[in-house]
Amino acid sequence: MREEKKRFVLYEYLMYFWKRKHYFLIVPIITMLLVGGGVYFLKKDMPYTGQAIVYTGGVTSPDLTREINIAARFPDEENLEIFVSSKQVKFTKIGNTENEVKDNLNRVTKKYEADLVENYKGRIETSEVYLDSLVKRVDVLKTAIEKYKKDLEKDLDPDKYELLIDLFIETEKELSEADATANRMRSDLDFFVREKPNVLSVDVTQSKSYFKEGAAIGLILGLLLTVLLLALMKYLSEGRRYYND
Repeated sequence: MREEKKRFVLYEYLMYFWKRKHYFLIVPIITMLLVGGGVYFLKKDMPYTGQAIVYTGGVTSPDLTREINIAARFPDEENLEIFVSSKQVKFTKIGNTENEVKDNLNRVTKKYEADLVENYKGRIETSEVYLDSLVKRVDVLKTAIEKYKKDLEKDLDPDKYELLIDLFIETEKELSEADATANRMRSDLDFFVREKPNVLSVDVTQSKSYFKEGAAIGLILGLLLTVLLLALMKYLSEGRRYYND
């Protein structure tokens, strides 16, 4: 008997829903338009989105390659997002007009590129100065080794000969290290020179409205609200009939 009653109750609810099937059309459409329109108008405040990508090259300074430090360079820029990936920094800016967004991005990227180039040139100059000192040191060591070789050919007493041998070995070791360092620096410098920072792209597009996504969510919410609304109406109708009887 209980199962028959349950089937009857379910059937009664289904018939109640069927007689009021227009609710499944009206309510979802209203919620779809409300949610979709709400999302659209919220996003409409900033209809344009711009993205600029800057190549950092060989610059590895934390002041120029960490998001929080980069953001600190532009304290007056609003609605600016910064994302750092491998040797690239992406700036995202939203605004009311295409020209506004593009001008802001150009200003930000030019300043950031200038800071990168300044660091880049500074590292090159420092490296070239150090490389030049290494080259001079290599020449001095080579000259000293040639002198030691000539002195070793002379008739020297054992103590002086042993001291000269030690100097010769130590100087050759120092020459080998200095020469290896100089060669490594030449290679690194050649690579670093090719890794010059520059702005790769600046693009501005209309922001995505997300109306379709909002409308889809509103439609689903509308269907759920319709079921809940009709169930509540049926429940109240049954309760009213029960107490009236």
